[in-house]
Amino acid sequence: MSKKHRLIWGILRPPVGLFMKVFYGYRYELAKNLPENYIVLSNHTTDFDPVLVGLAFKKQMYLVASEHITRWGFPYKLLKFAFEPIIRYKATVATSTVLDILRKVRKGERVCMFAEGVKSWDGTTCAMFPATAQMIKKSGCALVTFKLTGGYFVSPAWGKGLRKGKWQGAPVNIYTKEQLAEMSYDEIEKAITEDLYEDAYERQSKEMNKYKGKNTAEGLENLLWLCPECHSEDKLITKGNRVICTHCNKEFTYNRYAMLDDCKYKTLTEYSEWQRSVLADFIEGNRSMSCDGVKAQTITKESSELICEGKVTFTPVSVCIGGEELFFEKFTDLAIHGKHALVFECEKKYYELIFPEGVSTFKFLIYYKTAIKQKERLG
Repeated sequence: MSKKHRLIWGILRPPVGLFMKVFYGYRYELAKNLPENYIVLSNHTTDFDPVLVGLAFKKQMYLVASEHITRWGFPYKLLKFAFEPIIRYKATVATSTVLDILRKVRKGERVCMFAEGVKSWDGTTCAMFPATAQMIKKSGCALVTFKLTGGYFVSPAWGKGLRKGKWQGAPVNIYTKEQLAEMSYDEIEKAITEDLYEDAYERQSKEMNKYKGKNTAEGLENLLWLCPECHSEDKLITKGNRVICTHCNKEFTYNRYAMLDDCKYKTLTEYSEWQRSVLADFIEGNRSMSCDGVKAQTITKESSELICEGKVTFTPVSVCIGGEELFFEKFTDLAIHGKHALVFECEKKYYELIFPEGVSTFKFLIYYKTAIKQKERLG
């Protein structure tokens, strides 16, 4: 194990924990009675999650992080020096990432990763990263599940800034390597899913915690792209705690309880489900979706190469970029990072599509996911 990494972890963890508690109100339960080496799996709610989970573990861990941090320049060099994150390319099979994790734990080290690989955009835990259960079983070490709650309202994936309110983290279960050896892949996957699943609004409807801040609705147009009144697309704007349709002037409010006032949908989860149903209708009707001003590029470990900057069109079976049609059946997956970028791998090339401000990138992600589901359903 690296003495440097253990030393840095030990020095930084106490002051960072105090800072997060005093200034941001984060509370956590310390993980206790841990085996010597293990993999920590957590749900994913905010960009702060690696810090939030790490605070609960006194012993140093290696964190799995998205590829895009390698493009941060000097800040990434600092992160690499201090923590040596394990890099994972979103929306890929991630074989190299799995091998890196297995190498670490088989040397007696500890690794933390987020089972979904992406943050929740509508308040419910996303599907687990494929082959997670197989990796856990093959690791030959223990598994610790850790659950974060409240983060979706403090720092929503779609929003700007932080709100003050209840958020916390705590270990859920510890599975020894002996227990895991006796469990099937399906049993491990079921245990992880049950431990980590979170419906933020189901919890909020019972607790009704306040989340205070400035301009709390700003950024909601990243998630909400369809007016609930006139059904116009991409006509919603946000101002303060209000959402306004520029087509029909419908206005509703995102209140301090993270609920919607003067809207037929009371939660963002309900609103998002309605939008998903509309996209399903689009796909059944063979309707495509386009966006102008999209920057398309390929990404490698060394550099990025611009393909084009212009119109991108999603159809029920493909995405058209700069005169080239890439078929969904050749994708490993498609994922979102940040608020305005989609990434995917197709025929051994890793692509990034950067959408302009004011356009819901999330809409295109769900269009793709819905198209894949409908194709699987129809065989």
